[in-house]
Amino acid sequence: MFSYPGSSPASYSGDVSFLQRAAARGDSSLHPPSAASDQDDDSEHDRGRVRKRRGSSGRLSRSSLYSVGGTRLSPTREGSDDSRTWGDEDETAVSDGGERSVSRRGEERFNGHGEPSKGAPTMPLPNFPSTHVVTESTPLLPSSAAPVQEVEDQGSYAHEIKVLVGYTIPIAGTHGLEYSLLVVTVVSLGHLGTVELAAASIANMTANVVALSVIQGFCTALDTLCPQAYTSRPKDTSLYALRTLVLLFIVLIPQTIIFWNSEWILLMLRQDPGVAKHAGLYLKVLSFGLPGYSVFECTRRWLQAQGLMLAPVITLAVAAPLNVLLNYLLVWGPEPIRLGFIGAPIATAISMTTMAVTSVTYAWFTAPRDAWGGLSMDVFNDLSLNIKLGLAGTAMVASEWWCWEIVGLASSFLGPTALAAQSVLLTSASLTYQVPYSLAVAAAVRAGNLLGAQRPKTARVTSRATLALAICVAGFNSIMLVLFRHKWGGLFSSEDDVIALVATVLPLVATFQLTDGLSGATGGLLRGAGKAPLGALINLTSYYVIGLPVGLCLAFLGPKLGLRGLWLGLTLSLSWTAVLTTYVIWNLDWEAGAEEARVRMGGAKRDEEEQSET
Repeated sequence: MFSYPGSSPASYSGDVSFLQRAAARGDSSLHPPSAASDQDDDSEHDRGRVRKRRGSSGRLSRSSLYSVGGTRLSPTREGSDDSRTWGDEDETAVSDGGERSVSRRGEERFNGHGEPSKGAPTMPLPNFPSTHVVTESTPLLPSSAAPVQEVEDQGSYAHEIKVLVGYTIPIAGTHGLEYSLLVVTVVSLGHLGTVELAAASIANMTANVVALSVIQGFCTALDTLCPQAYTSRPKDTSLYALRTLVLLFIVLIPQTIIFWNSEWILLMLRQDPGVAKHAGLYLKVLSFGLPGYSVFECTRRWLQAQGLMLAPVITLAVAAPLNVLLNYLLVWGPEPIRLGFIGAPIATAISMTTMAVTSVTYAWFTAPRDAWGGLSMDVFNDLSLNIKLGLAGTAMVASEWWCWEIVGLASSFLGPTALAAQSVLLTSASLTYQVPYSLAVAAAVRAGNLLGAQRPKTARVTSRATLALAICVAGFNSIMLVLFRHKWGGLFSSEDDVIALVATVLPLVATFQLTDGLSGATGGLLRGAGKAPLGALINLTSYYVIGLPVGLCLAFLGPKLGLRGLWLGLTLSLSWTAVLTTYVIWNLDWEAGAEEARVRMGGAKRDEEEQSET
């Protein structure tokens, strides 16, 4: 169990001593005199509106919220089985007398005996006080945070950097373990023969283009909806996740049809009959794992929106070793259970299903209930917002995936040496991108939470802290690739020609790292801010108007630069993306983004209800 050392529960002694003095003199008021009471009228009025708005069952009521010295303490959810103590987040309020700091320490759940709830693994979150034990049940922000006036300072930048780093590390572990599923399958089949390896490569490429990229794309809608909902209307968080899952199950129908007819499709594309037969068999079996993969991706984003970053890591810590074991037993194991080639997709499908079962089990027994709204027919209603953001996310994600598949296909026309070098370079770029992509997911969650909580200035600080971290990580990756460019290829191949070609192209890949890391981080911020359609438009133009045409021309026409031409085109496209998205993020109106989040989450409707009541 992790906790932050440095302070003690005695930090509440001021409030406790006040209550003791009040009890001793028989004072029934729980509100101490405030030197700035006149200056706090507006904030008290705002909090009164929050109490009124949440007086219904299952929400904060007026009688359940007490104020001590201007600090909110111990509201309970009426109509709920559990009670929670909500402390205060880090905020800075501004009064007429100047700037005054109000310590608000976030939300911490208790088990009813004055102790943190148990049963969930703990992780440090930087926005909590040092002695507070922060568990997987501790959220990113209190879901009822009232709008406050915020001030940007150096401390807030340092705080946001700590938060982002704290989120990025477990997310990187998640993506690393998920990436291992593909690596294990390729390694397992690579030793069976050339036909089997080629079939696995084509099958994985088809699965990426037809299914996995689309699933990932639709799930990016949850990068916008779930974080914003969790800090404004927590129960709606599960509603958005379930709606996306409904859409994914609908999309699975044509995907499964394509998978089961893939052998015929590959033969139409003039693939080798043996390779087409094996690839078709691979995809038929893999189709049984797609429902589990869809459930896992939706559950993962639902949990991450609540700050439960370790949950997907735990899930994959179960599935990844199981995948290794099943690949060994089913592909290379003892004769009674050895299946050969078909064993690899069976292992992958079982692992995907295990990911779904484990993540749902974790959510059921460990995750808090404040973000679960139950099952209802509302899941099938009003899908337009999920469809809109899902299609934009698919265009944003799939356009990139498809571009890489086209580049891989183009490199096959440059000869076996170039194809082998492209495999090394693509693997290297994928490995080094894991941390920037994890930072992008962390930024999407953090920015979405802050906008949902109506804290636009802190969201702006988060955006700039994200840019700084992205430049640092991408710069480190670039320097490492340049320094070890002459030895890097030897880690993947023993062919001198391949090693030499890799060393020649790696400086371009190093430049590519800078732009790729920055564009990935800004893409996450765009999703968190609800600007996925704009990100999709930028991605489509950069890859298919600039990157691919320029790369193909440089590789096969004019100077005929070969593999270097393809990577030069990719570098130019990502440079264009990085410049545009950085400009958009730097000049983004975060106050307008917070208002859009309020309207998107139903805030306008709630205000109308308030006015009708009055």
